[in-house]
Amino acid sequence: MKDLKEVLTKLGLTDTETRMYLAMLTLGPESVQNISRKAGVSRTAAYDLIGALQHKGLASSFQRGKKKFFSAEDPDKLDDYFKGRMTEMKGQLDVLKRLMPELRVMSVGGGRPRVRFYTGEQGLRALFRDVVSVKSDELLEVANIDTVYDQLDESVLLDLRKTEHFKHVPIRVLIQGEPRNMSAGVEARVIDKAFGDFVGIIWIYADRVAMINLIGDMETVIIEQQIFSDTMRVLFNTAWSTATPYKK
Repeated sequence: MKDLKEVLTKLGLTDTETRMYLAMLTLGPESVQNISRKAGVSRTAAYDLIGALQHKGLASSFQRGKKKFFSAEDPDKLDDYFKGRMTEMKGQLDVLKRLMPELRVMSVGGGRPRVRFYTGEQGLRALFRDVVSVKSDELLEVANIDTVYDQLDESVLLDLRKTEHFKHVPIRVLIQGEPRNMSAGVEARVIDKAFGDFVGIIWIYADRVAMINLIGDMETVIIEQQIFSDTMRVLFNTAWSTATPYKK
């Protein structure tokens, strides 16, 4: 019974609606007084709950003499109700997707950037998923490859690359250090050491700029702002135009 209650509540019925429905199903046609006692709710609350279940098509009533009886509808009605709710939810989700650009603007107070901060390996996993979720047509990266392999276990990196659909994202990367196991679809150019050394990583994709520090606690910052990403993209392409193509 516990599992059944949990399923019904997860599918959308409230806890008290679930208790009322199961009480009526167990008792058969009964008075509201007996049903409320079985469900553990007050008589006043029982009337409201039965009304809600009737509205959902999950309960019915009939008159016998001067007495009114209530009963649960056949369990097949539950299947019909939840399938209908799923169809409604899909329609609402489609509407929500169309409204997402407006919601994003509202969520950050107009044009202010949205900033997300992560620590640890989960931050890197969130970053890989984010690149895929925004359907970025290209990922631009600046990285010191030696630092990446010094600080990150190669098996973790290979596992991150397995993020669903990530392999389909074209990548251009400006590097220092020696690449290992470079993925297909990655084009690399080398940053001259004369410009200085660095250990951080920068990703530019869609309307986002991400900065990763693999030293210590491993920190990932994702900044969502079109102006920032456009600016960084111009700087990247400027550096790319003078960098030396990587040759194995």
